[in-house]
Amino acid sequence: MSTSSLSPTAETVELSLDCIGEQFSTLRIVNPAADTAILRSMERYGQIMPVVVSEMAGNEYQMLDGFKRLRGARALSMKSLKSQIMRLNIRAGKAALVQLNWVRKSINSMEEALVVHSLFHEDSLSQVEIAILLGRHKSWVCRRIALIDRLCDEGRSQIKLGLLPISMSRELVKLPRGNQEALLESIGRHHLSCRETSKLVEELQTRSEYDHQTILQRPREVLQYQDDLDTTASTSFSPPVRTIHRKLLLMERQCLSASFIVQTTEFGKFEENEERFLDNCCREALRTLEQTSKDFRRIVSSDRSTVR
Repeated sequence: MSTSSLSPTAETVELSLDCIGEQFSTLRIVNPAADTAILRSMERYGQIMPVVVSEMAGNEYQMLDGFKRLRGARALSMKSLKSQIMRLNIRAGKAALVQLNWVRKSINSMEEALVVHSLFHEDSLSQVEIAILLGRHKSWVCRRIALIDRLCDEGRSQIKLGLLPISMSRELVKLPRGNQEALLESIGRHHLSCRETSKLVEELQTRSEYDHQTILQRPREVLQYQDDLDTTASTSFSPPVRTIHRKLLLMERQCLSASFIVQTTEFGKFEENEERFLDNCCREALRTLEQTSKDFRRIVSSDRSTVR
């Protein structure tokens, strides 16, 4: 189904707010700042663009595009909204919600994932069917479904309500679902930024689960210790050494993070071609590291010979 086939009718009508349902609102994420901006715009200029709704069975209308305008209209005690009407079933309505917002570039990867996850689990469409419906590759569909499946319920709820930045979801899903709520609690209690959360997740991935509770209870001490290590290396040695150290430290952390993901991935999750690909990547990384070590030893030996 192409975007053009989802274009609403040219006719714009006035619909009472009481007639517009929000069945699909659970597939969008609340952004308080954007809501405030829309509210102020509507206060000053009124409704500029019509919303898009779908006429379902029984003369029922469901919002597809314009949830912020609907909330703004209700806050301003407006009676109706200019609306363009489409006639779609539930599945096509979800597809339209995504495609209409693709056109406006007003949908993020998490919202895409919510729609795809809903089509897969609630509407029982296969990944191939969803890919065809949305005009995307099956691998894109698979990644979106996994993004939601790997996120704990509390994480989903906070992100949907706009209580947690979407960027945090990328950090949360690096941990097993069972460990995410403890991290969420620590983020809220200590007011951690996304950057701090990312560094904390790296630390959790490299330490045994026995240490996780202590780390999450005192995250700022852990983060300060990491910063102190980086600072010590950056002030005690020459610029070339500092540069090499930073790159090797980053490589070590990335390798430990990759190892953690491998260890916590369910058995049989990788396809055979994916296993071969990752195995080759590991071998290539080892060869690169060995070459770096050889180059370093060669330079050191050469320097010592010159001195003698």
